[in-house]
Parts: sequence; C-alpha cells; structure tokens
Amino acid sequence: VPSLYDTSFTSEQDSIMNVPSSSVENESEERVISEFEGQHSSSHPLSEIKSSMTKDLNFSSKIQDVESLPEKTNQDVKRNDIRFYRHQVAGHYPIFWKSGVICKPIQKNEHEFYLEVQKYAPQLVRFVPKYLGVVVMEYEELPQTPKGKSTPTKVSTEEKVKHGKKRENSDAYPFSQWGPHCHQKKRKAMQDRPTMRYIRLEDLTLPFSRPNILDIKIGTRVYGIGDDPQKIKRKIAKSASTTSHSLGLRLCGMQVFSSQQNTYTFRNKFYGRNLNESGLEEAIEEFFTHDGALRSRIVKHFLKQILELLDVVSKQKTFQFFSSSLLFICEGCQPTDQKRLHGGVKNGDFQRIDLRFIDFAQAARDIEKKGVDKGFLQGLQNIVSILRKLSEQERKRKRSVNNNVSKVE
Repeated sequence: VPSLYDTSFTSEQDSIMNVPSSSVENESEERVISEFEGQHSSSHPLSEIKSSMTKDLNFSSKIQDVESLPEKTNQDVKRNDIRFYRHQVAGHYPIFWKSGVICKPIQKNEHEFYLEVQKYAPQLVRFVPKYLGVVVMEYEELPQTPKGKSTPTKVSTEEKVKHGKKRENSDAYPFSQWGPHCHQKKRKAMQDRPTMRYIRLEDLTLPFSRPNILDIKIGTRVYGIGDDPQKIKRKIAKSASTTSHSLGLRLCGMQVFSSQQNTYTFRNKFYGRNLNESGLEEAIEEFFTHDGALRSRIVKHFLKQILELLDVVSKQKTFQFFSSSLLFICEGCQPTDQKRLHGGVKNGDFQRIDLRFIDFAQAARDIEKKGVDKGFLQGLQNIVSILRKLSEQERKRKRSVNNNVSKVE
C-alpha cells in the first residue's frame, strides 16, 4: 500500500500562473460564506469570529477520534457537497472542502499531534488550526478532476487572462488548481485505498474575501524519523540546492490577489525549489506588496506573531518538528474593491491576518527532551530577519521620500 505522503513526484517545470477571479462560485460554499458574512461584522476580533464560526456550523471543539464518529461520518458526507479546496497552494495529496471545513488525508504522526497537543503542549494550540475530528470518505464520493484538463495550468509570467474575457476554451482557472493537480498525480494511490480517513480542520480562509496565502516550509531537515534510508537520501539530495539547506526556509506555495487586475498570481513548490536566497526574499516581498506598495503594517503584525511562536516552540520539549510550515494569510482585496466581486465574504478589515503552524506529517514526540533541532530554529530566526529587513527598507524609503519633500518645500 503506497504511503499517503510519499513525495516521489515526477519532475515538472516551474508554474507561475496569473488567472482571473471567478464570478462562478460553489453553491454549498456560497451558502456557508453568506451565512458567515451575515452573522459576523468586520469589527469582531478574529478569535471571536473563529469561535462563533465553529459554533454556528455545529462543530464540537472536543477532540474526537474516528471511533467516536461511527455511522455519522459517512452519512454526513454527500457527494454533491464535497469540493476541491480552492485555496490549497501546497501539499502532496488533494485537500477537500465540505460545509466550511477542510478535509485532509490522515497521516499517523499528524493525527497524533492534533490529539496530543492540547494535553502536552497547550501553549501551542493557538498557533495551529482547530482540529474537528475525523471523517471517512469513499473515493467514489470525491470530486474528480475534469477530463482533458492539465493542472496546474502553465501560464507565462507575462500572460494575463483579463477579467470578463470569455474563457470557455481557456485552460485558465479562477482559483488555485493545486488540489486537482495533486489528485491527478495521486489518483492511482487513492484508488488503491478506496476508503480513506481525513482529519477535519477549520478553514482559516473563511473570514477573507480574497485571501493571500503563503506556505513556507521551516527547517533544514526535510525527512522524518520513520523515513527509510533511500527516502532520506532522496530528500536530502532534493533539498541540497534549495533554500531549505541554506536558510531553513523554502517556499512551498503562494497565491497573491491583484485588485487592479482582478487576478490571482500563483507560485508553486517547483518555483520555490529554484529560488536562491535573494529570490526567496523577493517572493516574500511580493506576498506583502499590494498595488505596488509594501504593506508594512501587516509585516509588523506577522513579525510579532512569529516571535511569539518562536518563543513558545523553543521552550517546549514535547514535540520535534520536521518539514512543518508557517502559513501566512492576509486579505488581498481592499474593502472598496470587494463591492464588484461576485460572492465571497465582504471583509471590511484590510489589515486582518492569520498566522498558523501547519503540516505535522513528520512531527514526533520529543522522547529525549532535547527540544526542537537547530535547523528548525534557524528557519524561524531567518524568517524573522527577512521581515525585519523588509520593515527597515520601508522605513528608509519613507524617510527618503519625506526628506525629498522637505527639500522641495
């Protein structure tokens, strides 16, 4: 039986896509979003919104294993209510969306982490997505990748698909197609396991109208404790020429919305593998740039949260983390521009952000109480340095502008 998180992808070229925001929205997703929007104003703190959202959707915050969800799980899953998660920007297997919750293929280490983190490292809970139990789904219940489509679509940097242009014969997609791409790649493995368990996690993008998302893998070690020698050798060789080796950071996926062009730009893991250190810094700056201007305020907000996470992670000696990621989410569309968008939450807080610690397939209990490894801490410290550098560059730019204005006066 193939491993759920086997990383042996076939070689592909970099994919950089610019595609338009769609006016066609998923009906079931629109229902959840519209209910969410109607019940929560932008003045609510994010923690209140997430708490109320979970309550409104009738999900229990109590940790449950699949054994405590006997017959309800299959009855709860309907074929016409399951969709590819349209904001998946990274990963090896497709993530699915159902009624406001994302369903991710279960992996033993990750599942155990979510079951144990509340008890053994409660200080970490606020940094990870809310765990909502386990669901069993049949392969036949899952959405299928449209036949004849090659995903993700390869679009050159210069090529744009303008909003309003007819796209009946176009390969361009309105949202991320990484999920369908993973489904194509892993179709055989999934068919060989027709009944699979999925962990249910909160959809962190629900409060955002057009979420910008950045997935950064943390740490210099890219293999897990249980990996076989050949797999370890392959992973080390693959990462040796990437920024994982030099910085303990690697871009795994990114989407950035442009209000001016009404398009998303996507960067995937193949793009991230080819970045050198300066290229990674430029990609991170791209994520924090809106309509040509650096969003210095949210850079500071993210920086503050990362420092808090660094403090918590470095002090705990319960878990070891290998190949985990930081997930950055911020609003990509100004409230004034959201009026012309079809569907989606109308988020009035352009400064809203969410930072989470994700992907625990290689996490392990720290039996010897050594604490997290140096390569992991190096990665967190380097992302802090990059964000501080961006903030300092912006301060210098503003001082220069002010000085020039003073000279003119």
